[in-house]
Amino acid sequence: MDLWSEIGRLKGKTLNTLSRNNAFDIVEVSRHKVIIMPHATGHERTIASLEIEGAFNEIVSSKEITRNDIQKRHSSFNPAYVAAILAALPGIRVVSRSPIQLEYESRTR
Repeated sequence: MDLWSEIGRLKGKTLNTLSRNNAFDIVEVSRHKVIIMPHATGHERTIASLEIEGAFNEIVSSKEITRNDIQKRHSSFNPAYVAAILAALPGIRVVSRSPIQLEYESRTR
């Protein structure tokens, strides 16, 4: 899977955080960042691409990731948004919403 092509397809879409179901829009996607706008605040937030890439690489290699893993190792300020973005990608499914746990299943199995 080409991670950034898949994330690029999310531009203009509304996603929801997994645990609290807070809506946010994907405003802009580039190879350097993703800009989101939470509906609750109406203020744009920037998520560095490395935060998403790190979490994605971990879920691909270990087959699972939690919100705590994302917060501790990849995105200390945006773990709920990173988890929701990952959950919107092909091959990633939500195992649990509280606590957040995601699982990766390769299509080539």
